[in-house]
Amino acid sequence: MQNQRKRYSEGHWLRSHDSEKVLAAYLEQQSKAYSRIKNAYVKELLGDLRNKRFLDYGCGGGMFTVHAAQQGALEVVGVDAEGSALEAARYFARREGVDRLCSFVRSDRFPVLAKRPKFDAILMKDVLEHVEDDQGLLCAAAEAVVPGGLLVVSTQNSLSLNYLIQGTYRRRVLGEKNWCGWDETHVRFYTPMSLNRKLAKAGFTSEGWRSVYVIPYKLPGVPGSGKEFLRIDLLSWIDKALGGVFPYNRLGWNVIVRARASSVVPQRAPLTSPIEAVPGSPMPAVCQSLRFF
Repeated sequence: MQNQRKRYSEGHWLRSHDSEKVLAAYLEQQSKAYSRIKNAYVKELLGDLRNKRFLDYGCGGGMFTVHAAQQGALEVVGVDAEGSALEAARYFARREGVDRLCSFVRSDRFPVLAKRPKFDAILMKDVLEHVEDDQGLLCAAAEAVVPGGLLVVSTQNSLSLNYLIQGTYRRRVLGEKNWCGWDETHVRFYTPMSLNRKLAKAGFTSEGWRSVYVIPYKLPGVPGSGKEFLRIDLLSWIDKALGGVFPYNRLGWNVIVRARASSVVPQRAPLTSPIEAVPGSPMPAVCQSLRFF
């Protein structure tokens, strides 16, 4: 039987058919201190995207799709499995006046590239931990990026203080053996070492690390306060100060890595066919089993 990706509950904001509502919730989430710092690090590691072909795989509400277009990318493609998220991303691109520069593909597998140019940079922000065949996904990215091109990945890290505290409590005390963090659709954690091994197996060499939420600052609310969480955002200065400094850049709840593809892989001929995402179409041979979980 083919595994299906985990989906959010029907009541989750991401499942709404109101694109404006989804985008508002998405941007509100991205405005939190944790997300602001993580997004700043992602932008830093992506670097200058002008005149680059950019793939935002798992684009969500389209923050980095829009960012790349605003930077002057030559081509911007956003891919997501959740139709409501993709519609919100389209709406966001229209609102920001860059929709003519962006293409959007709904797919729960890596898009079939067919006869088209490869990408100069690929972003997988908070994607790997949702995917059953994570190694296959990284292999597909290696097939889709130009020689010497970039892959930026962010994911959650079990080699972190928050995992030690919250993970121990949820798994050992509450008995939630399959607990995988704050998101109900996650299927695993990584360590920087395990992530680095998977990148290397796919043909990438890591060259820069950042981390966020080195010290927990989203705490359980005080009983009787009516608040589910207490956010001590002042502690986020630690992420800004240490998130790019070894070894702390590998010790946050979320780690972000910039990896470079081999420069000796033959480049596909630069053709002009658009990106394809045809349900049921074959995957690249190295990634036949790739599916979202």
